[in-house]
Amino acid sequence: MLGDLLYAAWPYQIFKSVFFRSGMAFLFTYWVIVFLMPPTIRYFRRAGVTSDFVPAPQRALPYAGGKPIMGGWVLIVAVLVGAVLWVKLNQFIVALVLIMVAFGVIGGIDDVFKIRHRMRVQRGDEAQKSYADKADGISGRVRLLLEFLVAALVVVGLYRYVQIDGHMVVPFVPLSWFYPYLPKYLFVPFMVLIIVAGANAVNLTDGMDSLATVPILTCTLFVAAVAYVGSDPDLAARLKVPQLSGELKELVVYAAAFVSAGLAFLRFNAPPAMITMGDLGALALGSTFSAMFIFAKVELFLPLVGGAFVLTTLSTIIQRAFFKLAAALKGREFAQRVRFFYKAPYHHHLQSLWTYSEQPPQVVSVWANLLEHVGIRKPGIEDQLARTEDVNSRVVWRLHMVSIWLFVLALVVYFKVR
Repeated sequence: MLGDLLYAAWPYQIFKSVFFRSGMAFLFTYWVIVFLMPPTIRYFRRAGVTSDFVPAPQRALPYAGGKPIMGGWVLIVAVLVGAVLWVKLNQFIVALVLIMVAFGVIGGIDDVFKIRHRMRVQRGDEAQKSYADKADGISGRVRLLLEFLVAALVVVGLYRYVQIDGHMVVPFVPLSWFYPYLPKYLFVPFMVLIIVAGANAVNLTDGMDSLATVPILTCTLFVAAVAYVGSDPDLAARLKVPQLSGELKELVVYAAAFVSAGLAFLRFNAPPAMITMGDLGALALGSTFSAMFIFAKVELFLPLVGGAFVLTTLSTIIQRAFFKLAAALKGREFAQRVRFFYKAPYHHHLQSLWTYSEQPPQVVSVWANLLEHVGIRKPGIEDQLARTEDVNSRVVWRLHMVSIWLFVLALVVYFKVR
């Protein structure tokens, strides 16, 4: 909107430039977050907007209460401000905004239920579960039902008003060899599954400070690069990639606001985090960049560039399946003592590996034993750390480096290895 107004006042081509508008969307989004986040943190601390079972201190300093959640509302507002001001709204951008807001509402409801559950426990109206250090939200089944319902409504609307088709680019396979097409009755449920899975994968990964933020950035940067090249006929022909709708170039400006939101959030979410995005932010951001992958026809690259999310999700599924199988075959006592990972998701398994303890581990990890058999040993005492903060930083930065490596690999595979 501002770009058009500036061009009307001063007809310079720069005001229509995708790069200029992307830069301005980046700056506006960044400063909205920097302006809104500190008062949000202070207010959420006073109001007890947290799911941690940690009693709030009576003094203002130093703060030792639970970490506030629901910081994602600031990210959503900032992205919307950047998009409204600098993105030329079209069918793709409107669809992304609807997905982000709808999934944000679902996540927000879940966060509110977590806060209410924690308050009930603190008042003594309900007992805290012995194994839980955080409050529960709405039922997982109810949340999934709402997510599938919202995603299905949006996807059906997309097919009516947004020009997308069922062609998909397969990693490592040239387009001349294999460029599969899914008919509507298969592609619609596939799109719904991608959006819901992406949202929940981010939500699962958002279990440690900043852990989900960097993979979100790498995924968004990848899809922005694909959209920019694919929406330019000359570049697409030269690099032999699928030509996309010209309207998808606006996805680059929207992605710039997205990336800015992630980087600005790191100011407050880097270890030790002052606030987390909560389910509100995780579901909103995860569903949105998953939809971006669909629009750019790179759905099958999402598991590659978003490998951190896949690792988190698969490790959780494997851990639960192994526990149920072991309990059925050898009893619950054996299943509680022998796990596939020490803990799940996988970043908690790494926490257990790198945390020094004088006591021997109470749980046997099948995965750790398998790695030892192939020569990959557990960290020795000299490599372990005593402080939780140091362990978390090591885990987070190791996985951040993996995300960056996968981002570069995905770029090479998409643009060259086909």
